[in-house]
Amino acid sequence: MQINSLRTEGRLTPEQAPNQLSFQNKKSPNTLIRTALSAISYFIFYFLQQVAEIFAPMLLIIGLVWKFIPTLLHSMMHLTDNADPQIRDIVTNGSNLIPTSINFSGYTLSASTLIFWGILLLALAALSATLTSFFGYKN
Repeated sequence: MQINSLRTEGRLTPEQAPNQLSFQNKKSPNTLIRTALSAISYFIFYFLQQVAEIFAPMLLIIGLVWKFIPTLLHSMMHLTDNADPQIRDIVTNGSNLIPTSINFSGYTLSASTLIFWGILLLALAALSATLTSFFGYKN
């Protein structure tokens, strides 16, 4: 008899159970709105993080290559001073073919701007990762 009474002490009676369950399923509108806003912001920041992690290394690598290839070609011009005149002309013309900047409808794109945008996207990825973990931890 004592064992059965111990088992039912913490349980609800059949009359209490439907009332208790219906109370647990009701959520306030503020909780639902907060959860929805948290899910939307989590999606936005996670999406921004993914896009930034794709484009940031690409912009950094393109910018660094664009910045150092003309420097390498100009240093090769000094090595070709004693070489054949045709090789000297090829190296000189090749180094002049690489532009220092490109203009797109009023916007100047250069190696430095690509490096800057790559670093800015890295910072955006870090910020988005921080905010994503904050919103994921909050709920």
